This record gives sequence, C-alpha cells and structure tokens, in this order.
Amino acid sequence: ESPCLRVIYKIHKWTSSANCQVNEFSNVPTAAGTLRIEIVPRRTVTFQVSLMASKGKSKRKGSAVVPSAPTPLSLYKRGLSAVRSWTPLNSARADAEALIALASSVQMLQARMGYTLLQQQQQQPPATQSITTNTTTATAGTAVATGCVPSGQAVEIANGSSSSQQHDEHHHHHHHHLEGEERLSPFVEWSSQEPSGRAKECGNRAAGQMNGASRSGGDDTSQHDRPDPLLVVWMALEALAPGMASYSAKVRHSLDLDLEDWQDEPGFLLASCHLEIGKLLGRMFPRREVAEQRHLEAALVLFPDFVAAGLALGQALMARADHPDQLVEGEVRLKTALAAAEALTSGSGRDAAEDGLLLDANAACRGEWEAGAAARRSLAMLLCQEGRDQEAVPHLKALDFTHRLARQVLHYPLDVLLVDREDSDAPTVAAAAAAASDDDGEMETPVRATLSDARNQYPRYLRAVDDALPPSLLHLLRTALAPGARFWAEHGYGRVGYFSYMHELGSPCLSAIHQATVLVHRLIMTRYPAVTEARFAEWWAHCRRHPSGHQLHFDSDDEGVGGVRNPIVSGVVYLTGGVGGPTLVTPQLLGGPLAPHGWLVHPRENRLGMFDSTVLHGVIPGRGPSPRPGDYRITLMIAFWRDIQCRSRDDGLPGPSQPYPAPGSPAASRYSWMADLPAHPDGPDGWGTTDPRDAAPMAIDRVWERLDGVAAQPGAVPYDACFQGF
Repeated sequence: ESPCLRVIYKIHKWTSSANCQVNEFSNVPTAAGTLRIEIVPRRTVTFQVSLMASKGKSKRKGSAVVPSAPTPLSLYKRGLSAVRSWTPLNSARADAEALIALASSVQMLQARMGYTLLQQQQQQPPATQSITTNTTTATAGTAVATGCVPSGQAVEIANGSSSSQQHDEHHHHHHHHLEGEERLSPFVEWSSQEPSGRAKECGNRAAGQMNGASRSGGDDTSQHDRPDPLLVVWMALEALAPGMASYSAKVRHSLDLDLEDWQDEPGFLLASCHLEIGKLLGRMFPRREVAEQRHLEAALVLFPDFVAAGLALGQALMARADHPDQLVEGEVRLKTALAAAEALTSGSGRDAAEDGLLLDANAACRGEWEAGAAARRSLAMLLCQEGRDQEAVPHLKALDFTHRLARQVLHYPLDVLLVDREDSDAPTVAAAAAAASDDDGEMETPVRATLSDARNQYPRYLRAVDDALPPSLLHLLRTALAPGARFWAEHGYGRVGYFSYMHELGSPCLSAIHQATVLVHRLIMTRYPAVTEARFAEWWAHCRRHPSGHQLHFDSDDEGVGGVRNPIVSGVVYLTGGVGGPTLVTPQLLGGPLAPHGWLVHPRENRLGMFDSTVLHGVIPGRGPSPRPGDYRITLMIAFWRDIQCRSRDDGLPGPSQPYPAPGSPAASRYSWMADLPAHPDGPDGWGTTDPRDAAPMAIDRVWERLDGVAAQPGAVPYDACFQGF
C-alpha cells in the first residue's frame, strides 16, 4: 500500500526481467520519501518518491462493509472479460457490458487527468427519482455508478432484463440507499427519460448507422423498424467526446509502461481503453466505422507511438477503402506503427540508451513489437495490391517469405463492366492487365508460357453462368442477406467461425434458399454431370466490404476436422456485383505442387461460378478504393455432396452443416431470420424464368512467383513460404 513498496515492486520487475536481483533495500520514512535500492551486479540507485495516502482500502460503517468503488483498471478488465464472454446468444448484453465498463473507465481517467468533469456534476436530476442496484448482481451497475452511462436502461441491457422485469424490480427498491448497494449517478436518474433528439442523433452517428454503408445493389438494408438495443451505449460513448477533444500526447514507450501502474501512468490505461473500444466497434457487423476510427485516433493522440493502435487504425481504414484518401492514410498509419516497433530494438527512440532494454524488461513493449510484425504484413499486402512490388520486397523478406501470390493475382486486372462509366479516367481491363503484367522497370516479368494452357483447361475446373436466377428470387435473397439483415446479427457473423446449413436433395423446400439450390443444381448438372450423384446440399453466405478477401483453401466437411472430405462441386451465387475482388480458382490439389496458372471470376450481379471442390481457391481482396462506396459483396455458396454428416448442436451456437431450423425445431425458437426467406408456394419454378448464359473466366498465366518476379517452380517451393496477405 505504501508508495515505497510500489516502487520496490516496480524495480523488482525490471531487474528480474534483466537477470539481475535486488540485493538490499531500505524503506526510510523520511519527509522526502528517500528509497535506497542496491542492484547487483550493476550499481546502487536512489529513488525519490512522493509519500501518499494508502489507496483501495475498504471502509467500515458499523458492522456493514461498504465495497470499494470500481477503479479504472478494474473496469478495463471487466470490459475485456465481457468481450471474451461474447457469444451470439448474449451479443447485445456482452457488448453493452464491455462498452459500458470501458467507457466508464475512460471517463474516470479523463476526470483524473483533468480532461473533463464527471457527468453527474453537469446535470441535476429531479429530486424524486432514485435508482439503485445491488453490487453482487448488476454486471454494469458499478460502471454506471461512475457517471458515464447516460441512462438507467444500460443496466437493463447489461443484465439482459426485459423492460417489464426492470419495472417490477423498481417496486422492490427503497428510495434510501442501503450499505452494500451502489447508487447510480444523478445523470443516470435524470436521463432515464426519453433521450433527446440530439442524443439519438449522436447515438446513431456513433453506431455507424450510415445510409450509404447499408446499401447493397440499391436496396436499403438497414432495419429501421427495429430499435437499436445498444442506443444507450452509443450515448455513453458520445458523452466521452468533450474530454477526447482536449487530449494531448501523454505516453511514450518506457520501462514504466504497465497497466498495473495506472495510478502513476494513467495515460497508458486511457489509451488502451480507447484501443479496446475501437477494436470492439470494428468487430461488430456492420462495423461501427465512424466511432471505431474516432476512438483509435484518440488512443494515438494520447500515445503517438502506440503500435497496436496504429495497426488497428491502419487496418480499419484499409477495411473501408471507400475513398483513395483512406488508403493513403492507412498506409501512413501502418508505416508509423512499424517505425515505432522497429525503434524498440534499434535504439533510435526518444531514449536511445533505454530502448535496448525495453523488449527484455517490459511485457507491454514486447507486445508492441509483436504488433509491428502484423503492421508489416498489412503494409506488404497494401503495396502488392497497388502494384508497388519493389517497395513490398523488403517487408516480405523481413517476414521470411521467399515467394508470393503473383502480381496479376493481387494486382488483378479489373472487370471493365464494373468500372463506373461516368468516370472517364477509370482504367479499362486492357489497361489494368497491362499494369499487372508488363515490365514497369521495377520487377522482372518473364514471357508468359502457360496462358494458353490456362485458357484451354478452365472448363475442367471452373465454369461461370450469368443471369443464373430469376430476378424475383435474386431480389429476395439479396434483401434477406443484406448487411443489416437479422441473418447476420442472429449468427454473430464476423465474430464466430464458419457456419453452414445442409439438407437432403429432394426433401421439402422449406425456404427460398432450398428452392435456389434446386435451380443451381440444374444449372451445374448440364456442365458437370458428376453432380447428379449428389444427395445433399450444404449452403453458407458471406457479406463483405470491398477490401475483404477469403484465404485460399479447400472446401471440406467440418473444415477438415478428422480428414479432408471434399464436395463434388461448389457454386458461388453473386447476389451483388461491382464490389470486392474476384474469386481465384487454381488446379492446385491438397499436398500437390504449386499451381502453374489459374482463373479469376469477377463478381457480377446474378452470376454463378462453379468449380471442382478438390482444388485450391479463395477470394482476392478488392484492390484500390471501392468502385461503389458503402456497398457490400454478398454471396451465397452451395456445395453438393454425395454424403455429409448433419451436425445438430445443443448449445445454440452456429456451426458447420447444421440442419435447417424447421418449424418446431429447437433452433427455430432461437432464430427469426427464416421469416425473411419464405419459399414460393408454387415451388422453385414459381419464381419465374431466366436466360442463363455461359461466361468465360479470366485466365492468368501464373499464381505464384518469386519475390523478384520470376515464376515459381512447381514442386520446389513449400506452401508456407508463399505470401498470400489475407
């Protein structure tokens, strides 16, 4: 509890990490608080500390114990614990608990550092209102007690209580405040009334409910008829804005960098809170982009060399990429983060004499150095996709790669039909292909030798069909799987692993997807007759922004657990077009040599791509700024199997090859998204007719190449030595 002992503890951590030991110390209670510590084998050091009153002790009043108030560090840890406990079953509750705790920690630290006053000092509520919560049962009560959360509704959200339950509980609360209870702040009591229009506007903005970000193929995908269960949380985050506006640089890398020392170094904990808030907002779907960027920027204002925050902000800007400026700023952020990480080992920081010890003696700095490697990887990917291969080479070598996905894969030729026709300066397919293959003076580009082979062989591995589904069915699927649709929210999309549904072919069509499966099966049978042997269909879906890709992989039952078992054929229905990168299909087999060539299928609305499920394939991230800012790449995947195991789950969580939630099943009581996918009463043919037309994929003469631009030699390179970048 004494300041001298805290300093001794800190010195002990440093010396232990540096393989030294504390030989002796003296704790002399002088007015100056002099502390003498002898460190061997180095030297004797004298520290000056300020004598302070003990902190954190519980007080007693009679026989009842009054719990200690939550500290910023305890709230920070509570927020991280809520993040780790998140599941789709408690999504709103866990997110609310995490954000409320982190926001409460921020506000306490803002007050401690003089950035702002606590909210309860800014408003006086009606004297008749009073709300209490028991400290042993309310998960968000202590966080609310700090004055951050601007509504009693936050307790309801965090505890998972219904409004009627909350109302009933209030009848059992006394208006005086018993020991062992925490009184919510006056600001909470006052604002339990209907939020003002200004608060709603701020909440909507913080939540990232942007009109443009909810579009998909012209449809308005936001669910405006449903109230936002986290509205109170957005209001709480908005309440932090005044303090954030006055931030200045407070933190640097040093031996003192430790969250446990927040009393002596509150700035690091404050920056870390903003980092975790920003990361959580970025994990939501759709991600709360405006608020995410605001909190990551706040972390960097406080801690300009914060590698983890610079990495997170750079990746967030690249994940949006609606405008060229975002990519430029993302690159700057990644380079700054990487430079800060390299300074931790190079001795080029502000305290060069100390830098060499940081990684050995400080765990937080070691974590920063590790974040630098992730920044380097993201930066290398950005450079490769922009065709700046020469700049990418040093970073790829530093990451121990000897080969990479070829330039014409990562810097792929654009689809001419997806370029904005109003943009006279937009590149054409020919221009993009030239940029992806011609010698630009930077890298060696050998003569293509296998392009003709790729063009001739594609029907064996890959086919594409335009106008695959009837327009009315396409519209329903696109709406039901739009970014704001409940299908994504109820599954926790983007925050859970792979999940899919399966059914037996010929069974009753319970949904529009079942009927789409019938139509897709017909189209594939005429091109790959082997699919007539299929007895089951498995389907899943994705909804991604333009720069998001999907790593190269092989389709397999249960993601390859227990051995790889492939479908016969896999199909991709592009429900939207003009956004995102192409699908890459190669002839490379599991355990076989690197593919000599491959094919790209660009996403076009109502296009169906189909391919041999035994080959390596993936989705290349969209390069450059999005041609349609705010739109999403929405796809429906259907795999056809001779046999596949149906995997029902008892825990209520999404997973691979689950049975469709039929009426009366346990899953049907947990989900409501099925209502958005009603089957046509007249069967699959009731959706109308269409005129499918075959479309040739784009052949590429190489998939892998050396870092110097020379084509990779099949069979001579281990797969793990090849950089993919996504």
